[in-house]
Amino acid sequence: MFAPLQGANFLQGANFPENTRAVCIGSGRFMRAVLVPVFRALDAEVIVAQTRGTSFATACAALKGKYEVDTIDSDGHVKTTGFELQAVGSLGVPEGRAAFLNLPSKLPQLKYVGFGVTEAGLQSGTQVIKDLAEFLQSAFKAIPDNDLSIINTDNFPNNGDHIKKLVLELDWVKTEESAAFRTYLDAKVHFHNTMVDRITNHRAGDSLVPLTEPLPAKAIVIEDLHGALDADSLRKVPGVHVRTNKSEIAKDYLLKFSLGNAVNSAMVYLLALSRQRTANQFHKFPIISEYLDALFEKDILPALVAGDVAEEEARKFYAEWLERMKHPHFGLDNFWVSQNALLRIYVRLLNSVNINVAHDENYRPSKFMAFATAVALRFLTPWQADSKRDAPTIFVGQMDPIQNGAPIFSLTEKTWNYDTGLTANLSTGKYEFDDGENGRVSRLLWRVSQQVLDASKSSSNDFPKSARAESSSEVSSGVGITVASVLSSVKGFDLTNDAYASFAADVAALYQRLLSGKQTALETLSDVLRNHNISEYLATKEEVATFVREAVAGVQIIDVHTHLFPPSHGKLMLWGVNELLTYHYL
Repeated sequence: MFAPLQGANFLQGANFPENTRAVCIGSGRFMRAVLVPVFRALDAEVIVAQTRGTSFATACAALKGKYEVDTIDSDGHVKTTGFELQAVGSLGVPEGRAAFLNLPSKLPQLKYVGFGVTEAGLQSGTQVIKDLAEFLQSAFKAIPDNDLSIINTDNFPNNGDHIKKLVLELDWVKTEESAAFRTYLDAKVHFHNTMVDRITNHRAGDSLVPLTEPLPAKAIVIEDLHGALDADSLRKVPGVHVRTNKSEIAKDYLLKFSLGNAVNSAMVYLLALSRQRTANQFHKFPIISEYLDALFEKDILPALVAGDVAEEEARKFYAEWLERMKHPHFGLDNFWVSQNALLRIYVRLLNSVNINVAHDENYRPSKFMAFATAVALRFLTPWQADSKRDAPTIFVGQMDPIQNGAPIFSLTEKTWNYDTGLTANLSTGKYEFDDGENGRVSRLLWRVSQQVLDASKSSSNDFPKSARAESSSEVSSGVGITVASVLSSVKGFDLTNDAYASFAADVAALYQRLLSGKQTALETLSDVLRNHNISEYLATKEEVATFVREAVAGVQIIDVHTHLFPPSHGKLMLWGVNELLTYHYL
């Protein structure tokens, strides 16, 4: 019997079908497009609790517990699949939360607890961690013999271990009175580490309906070290992989975070600054593909190999990821993806640096890794002092000037909301952002950016030298200190190590160029690639000598002053009495 909800409240007194074995905390796109379909494929009925607000709970209840997921293929065809929930509600209202905590007493066969929150929720003492802990306490009292599997849909390394740690850190869980509950958590509750990989967006005009790419071969990976899950049944579900050895999921994390997501982060800030709205536009810029290839070869691939990922597997994943990102009818909003930039730099990009430094004492991060980091910092740099918003952590950034190769934007192009309370407009080049660090990083970058811009104007004939303008060396020093301060706050970034120190210097130099206004980010990247192609293979003295000889031989020399050329210069050699008599000194 299906027990629907009215509004945002759980229907009181309803009996759920015996196979109602899954409760999901969170109603995000990964949850609805990946995990709920997996549970339904296992013939488990599902209950979903929205953690905040009531929008999804209300809409789903109005449809008798049904919701839709759109899948768009490379030809633009959309397939809509419907899913049915046994109940839905919200933890954002007191009566909904109370009914939710009473669910274990009504679900004698409860087996799965889906947990889908963002990185912001995976912090000490957050409300959703408290909700999970109290739900598990209710299960401890009502169904203590059930083995429960907590399956997370947020892409956070070792997320299961982290969630368990956060639950155990709650004050009431640490008390002596909760000793039996802690024993229960260790014995009967399995916090599985997971990895989810399905690119999702939402239906045009309806943010409540997920829009997804076709199901990847590896949509979700679940670690099950203690045999708590029916691995054979799960492996029959398309897109599901179960890892039973500790080292296995580490490779999945490397491929997902340090390759797929790293490549994505390396380009979305560049694309956003270049006035490209969606990530699938990258293939229109050949230098971006060249840049990503170089980053992969120089920094990402060595880290994957050091992490025991086979090179062939890494190259295959890289090629497949680029194809997925090129989907012509499905591109993620660059500005939406660019949020929490510093965390993404750490998890996705600098993790490869850390691995390479640990495994190779001669490794130095490439200029491409430095550029990827610098362009992310440029994205986080406010371009005006006041965002005109009440929230002190919301800033306004400025995209690069329009290039010849960029689309022509209408002066009346509309501003769009790429996330709650955050807007962007390609025609004006303005975008709002939250640095994810309570404003700390962006305020640092704002101060140093003003020094760079003042110095840049002072060096131009169009601007008189400002009284407050600092010398170029002072400005460069200030940029270096700021960049070092930002990067040193990232876990593992050790400025006493030459590899990190030289990397920070490279990032600072590129960041200063990006700030100066003399080049766009794409033009700076073009210079980085050109310098790389020139110097890449000069590994020995002989190669340097050959390059110098060829470079000198290819340069046209015109000496308009002395005409002292040897015979090998042909007509450029002037000699004889006629030339002597007509020479301009005589």
